[in-house]
Amino acid sequence: MTERLFWKDAYAREFDAAVVAVRGNALVLDATLFFPEGGGQAGDTGTIGGVKVVDTRKEGDGVLHLVADASSFSVGQTVHGVIDWERRYKIMRLHTAAHVGFFALREFDAGCTASSGRVDDEKERSDYTFMKELTPEALAAAEARTNEIISRNLGVRIWFEESEGAETNPWTRAPGSGFPAGLRRKWQIDGFEAMDCGGTHVRNTSEIGVVRMSKGKNPGGGKKRIEIRLADP
Repeated sequence: MTERLFWKDAYAREFDAAVVAVRGNALVLDATLFFPEGGGQAGDTGTIGGVKVVDTRKEGDGVLHLVADASSFSVGQTVHGVIDWERRYKIMRLHTAAHVGFFALREFDAGCTASSGRVDDEKERSDYTFMKELTPEALAAAEARTNEIISRNLGVRIWFEESEGAETNPWTRAPGSGFPAGLRRKWQIDGFEAMDCGGTHVRNTSEIGVVRMSKGKNPGGGKKRIEIRLADP
């Protein structure tokens, strides 16, 4: 298993680890700060030993670091990794904003549901099923409400807790989640309900800044795609 250092400190930018496998142009380390693509969050980029990391993905309980050239690496070697912090931090801000936006849209339509989320350093998008018509005025109101919540400087809490049943917990059920068996990872901001989430987030909503919400290209099936971008990318 690759130890997920980003769960201990999402703000850490550099780390040292040992190479446990070299597979083509992919490295597996015994520990990493690189978040592997999953749960809708894009994988981190950066460098390992000065070599560019172009993507990061899960493989079982390990993490594959896809590098531009793996010829200089060998098993047992100690390497120094540096994540692309500017990119990661944008993803963290947008990921937290996406949860806040969900709450705002739920206030507009308590029966709405979200699925197929995706967040990278450009935008966050989720596909919603609404019970009410999402008019331009309603979307503008949801954007204003999202920014109002963000402006409260709310603390963000993230923790692991025991699952009531591993069979109902997608993180422990899915191979390669990296989660300790029988645990689920929770996310919450002050005054709002807790949610399951395995991604990286900011510590306080004040770090997000102002966001913009817009409709994206609808995916079909009656769903509406909502996109969130930072106003100061």
